Amino acid sequence: MATPVIRSVTTTPGSVQPGQAAQVAVDAFDPDAREVVMTAKVTDSAGNAATAVTKLTVGDPLTYELTTDDPGVTITPDSSEPGRFTVSVTNAA
Repeated sequence: MATPVIRSVTTTPGSVQPGQAAQVAVDAFDPDAREVVMTAKVTDSAGNAATAVTKLTVGDPLTYELTTDDPGVTITPDSSEPGRFTVSVTNAA
């Protein structure tokens, strides 16, 4: 099992004032993941067929964390989007 790879960590906006919040997104992947290629086929009554290909990545589940030692900052994970966090600034440093 290989170590997960973090592609990027982005903060939007990059600067806030006390009382405001920012969104942080961590983009990471499992380098051991495999890709499954699937083909869909639809045929009409005359025998005409159409196909389309799609891919599915199968990898280990990843757990995301974002931490700080700053007591004036609250980090809340987005329960519907792994790797996304809301960072709220409650007071000035």
